[in-house]
Amino acid sequence: MSAQVRPERTIRALVARLRDRGLLHADAAEVRAETTQEITSGVQSDSRLMRPGGIFVAIRGARANGAEFSAEAIARGAIATLAEPAEAELMLKAPGDRAPLVITVTHARRALAEAAAWWEGDPSEELIVIGVTGTDGKTTTATFLSTALTAAGISAGLLSTAIARVGGVQRPTPMHQTTPEAPALQAQLEESRRAGDRAVVAETTSHGLALDRVASISYAAGVFTNFGSDHLDLHGTIDAYRAAKLQLISRITGSDASRAAGLAPLAVIRRADPALAPFVAAADAAGVRVVDFDVAEDGALLLDGARHVVKLRMPGRINALNAAAALALVAAWGLPLAPAIAAVAEEPGPPGRSERVACGQPFSVIVDFAHNGQSLEAAIQVARSLATPDGRVLLVTGAAGERDAGRRSAIGRACTEAERVWIADEDPRGESPDVIAAAIYAAAEANVGAAVKDRVTVLHDRRAAIGAAIGEARPGDVVLLAGKGHERTIERSGGAEEWDEVRVATEVLTSLGYPQHT
Repeated sequence: MSAQVRPERTIRALVARLRDRGLLHADAAEVRAETTQEITSGVQSDSRLMRPGGIFVAIRGARANGAEFSAEAIARGAIATLAEPAEAELMLKAPGDRAPLVITVTHARRALAEAAAWWEGDPSEELIVIGVTGTDGKTTTATFLSTALTAAGISAGLLSTAIARVGGVQRPTPMHQTTPEAPALQAQLEESRRAGDRAVVAETTSHGLALDRVASISYAAGVFTNFGSDHLDLHGTIDAYRAAKLQLISRITGSDASRAAGLAPLAVIRRADPALAPFVAAADAAGVRVVDFDVAEDGALLLDGARHVVKLRMPGRINALNAAAALALVAAWGLPLAPAIAAVAEEPGPPGRSERVACGQPFSVIVDFAHNGQSLEAAIQVARSLATPDGRVLLVTGAAGERDAGRRSAIGRACTEAERVWIADEDPRGESPDVIAAAIYAAAEANVGAAVKDRVTVLHDRRAAIGAAIGEARPGDVVLLAGKGHERTIERSGGAEEWDEVRVATEVLTSLGYPQHT
């Protein structure tokens, strides 16, 4: 791609951009538009990341007010701040040094997104960006789609919870935040553009939508995997959670790159899923074509009604649905489907998603990120499909602290689909692990009654729980390790403990005498 030309990186140019987007507050004096001071290091809302010559955006969050960190940002070299009226007033009244310029905006988060996109040269206009959202399956679907588009002739980068792909190179993204803040997100898009990617498949979470992290991205298409109750710690109600997800529909406007390629805006939504009916209705109302996908009873993938028999490396119906969603988009855009199908069939999937740990043992061990009730049910179904007819599912699970507490009862209900369960620490953070485990156990007991005593064990030490599950496994069983997936830490109040679920499972297996090989 040709190099971008940025004729002006000044405060004046940034103010003009904000004014064009309706984000400049009426109190922002016109004289500010005449400021020709050069911006040299971009935009940040985290004062710790500020570098000399940059712009600081003061955002009022749930736990802290960015205005309180403006002095630190200025000390690190911020030349101006963007803030809503209340925060701007606080900074202007604060004693001591302050930014030479406080630019008042109507909405700080949207201003951050616009400023970040402006700084990076609006890379989403030069890329074909596809957003993948849903309660579960986002990472696997996004991985399948990146693989499929690349095989079909459109080199596609990937931004996901578990891995990133930039310019054909895959790397891990070991983070607990799927959609990063706008400056990091726009920088990643620009990195992909510079690396020669024509498209980027980006997991797009409800957090990213509700908090305007993606507000300045021009999406060419959106993929909606499913919808269930989750993340109520942020959204409060399931209706608010749904409303956040629905925002993606309005952002499917196409980009310069997608229009040049003749790719119409699309929304890939499974019509057979009643929970997705509001998304179909919203797409219809917005004039965005809905592309259907499903999996037939015999396992064939249904791509907008067309049958395709595909044997996937990733097991289970849930992964077949993820593959169907990805391939349905390729087919709808009229791209070469045969190479896309072949590539998806061989895709091993992202780490920590139905990931097998094989050390020669006569039973299966699966690591999966399933961390809510809906995804745990799906993961248990995958495990069941791998077990022999008389084999059992032995499950290690848990729930995160300081997150949607409703997950705990949902996990407790779902976990009883397994024959044997160990409740272990996942990411307790500042909460008591006993309280978290008790909530899961109570929901399990409500589901199976007195049998819970023989089937469900609380064992906080996750390594010990994995050892117990593997130690109890018989030939034909499946040990399912759920909740941590690809993540490389367990977060506790005292900090982050290094963790690697696959490595721990491998160590347990080899300690039992199984030869290590894959």
